[in-house]
Amino acid sequence: MQQWEYKIIKRGDLSEAKLNQLGAEGWELIPMVLPQCNIPNSFDEIEVEVVMRRPVTQ
Repeated sequence: MQQWEYKIIKRGDLSEAKLNQLGAEGWELIPMVLPQCNIPNSFDEIEVEVVMRRPVTQ
């Protein structure tokens, strides 16, 4: 069974160069944004984070 290592990064700390660097290190972006909420007009008021993962090497 595949095991995964996860990383949570603040969206404000990401740039295209940083995403490319993480991709070169084996990280892949997961289509998930934290926190998950459905509060109207609140998106600009929360810290948005993205989730990345990569396989754990044995």
